[in-house]
Amino acid sequence: VAAVSNAGGVGILATGPLTPTQTRHAIREIRSRTTSPFGIGTTLLMPGASENAKVALEERVPIVNISLGKGDWIAERAHGEYGGKVLATVTNRKHAQSAIEAGADALMVTGHEAAAHGGGVASLVV
Repeated sequence: VAAVSNAGGVGILATGPLTPTQTRHAIREIRSRTTSPFGIGTTLLMPGASENAKVALEERVPIVNISLGKGDWIAERAHGEYGGKVLATVTNRKHAQSAIEAGADALMVTGHEAAAHGGGVASLVV
């Protein structure tokens, strides 16, 4: 994550397999290796996702990438508490509109290539 951010990209920590304690430790480790923006990814329908998102907010992670769930509470806290940004991963226009209404700052649109989570349409045409 830090290497990507240091190279000019935005490194994203996948928190799905992590406990909140592991997420906090990883965020702090990333911070020790970069001063550039980075983010965490959280799939809100997964067990432990809300807890990991709360850790990211407590740690003031610059970008929180959410998917598969309502992130309005994340956007409200990130925007209000420290100016953090919310990136919502979406698969269609309906979800994109919902994410924008919930406070997402940016969208990442994905298609079938995302392990078929994006339905039957490939990103090339999205």
